[in-house]
Amino acid sequence: MDIILWKCGAEVHVKKHKQLMWAGITLLIGILTIVAVISQSRELTFSELLARMRQMNAGAQVLVYLCIAGYILSEGMALWLLCREAGYKRSLLDTTIYGASDIYCAAITPSATGGQPVCAWFMKRDHIPMGYITAILSIYLIVHTFSTLTVGLLGALMGRDVLRDMSILSKILVVLGYLTICLLAFLFVAVTRWHDRIIRVGNKIIDGLVRKGWLKREEYWKTRLRSTVDDYSTGVQGLSAGWKILFQVYLLNLAQRLCQTVISAIVYSATVTGGSADGARKVFVSQIFSMIGSSCMPVPGGMGFADYLLFDGIHTILDKETALQMELMARGFSFYICIIICLAIVLAGYLLKKTAYAILKL
Repeated sequence: MDIILWKCGAEVHVKKHKQLMWAGITLLIGILTIVAVISQSRELTFSELLARMRQMNAGAQVLVYLCIAGYILSEGMALWLLCREAGYKRSLLDTTIYGASDIYCAAITPSATGGQPVCAWFMKRDHIPMGYITAILSIYLIVHTFSTLTVGLLGALMGRDVLRDMSILSKILVVLGYLTICLLAFLFVAVTRWHDRIIRVGNKIIDGLVRKGWLKREEYWKTRLRSTVDDYSTGVQGLSAGWKILFQVYLLNLAQRLCQTVISAIVYSATVTGGSADGARKVFVSQIFSMIGSSCMPVPGGMGFADYLLFDGIHTILDKETALQMELMARGFSFYICIIICLAIVLAGYLLKKTAYAILKL
């Protein structure tokens, strides 16, 4: 896969004030979400929630933190493979920093690609040319979409009974999530076969929105549309050039998704007295539906929606009080603690690289 031949004209502008704004919004939404869920519980307070997470048996805690580590390292390894294939050999530590920055910033911004500008900034600082960065991240996002779709299909096969018992709102969100991911997968394939047609249709939609006064800066959006389609077209064209590497990246993406979704089942098995294998299956599937259903919502990390969907799925097998407590513990580990660890990695990576660059300049 000769990424060196790919020409991408996209540029990354890391807007720190926007990242700080979204970080603040994410913190606020996170606090409100936790407070809202705890307020529904008659027994649980925030301090008791933290205590219960700490008191979970040691074996389960080790498994949970191994899953969190696997979630972060899987992306780091996938980027390590793609960088090497592009001819830029970087250490696994470097690519893990890239991956952690992608995970963290994607969690605090409403866009599916929200973490990529910061990830690209670290890659640029490590002297990877911008064209190659765009190609690598485009390919990663495409493969990531298909791995998410695979896990979603696994959930659909394993948990039709769970979806049947969930609320109407949950069913609507899950169906919208599946449609969104399927549409993304279709568009990634379509950009190679109908590149110009997609741009023409997109331009017509932009023209219509401008005429109705719903959109401003017409040329900006048309330029951005063409740049985005060109980037992903380049990425998709590269998929046929190195199937062995791409399959490995796909497997790593699957592992990443499964590391995250299995955490809820581990928490269930460790905390619910008399829990069964079938119950663990249903909790595992509920986490998949939570991931799928929240993916179509323009909210940082799907917060609120992901919590509701996970609770609703768990509530099909447990009483309301137990389901609330378990949802908070599962999301606490799989989302909140995970992004805190990613933030720590990003900050440490930034300081280490900043120090290294300063030494090199001496």
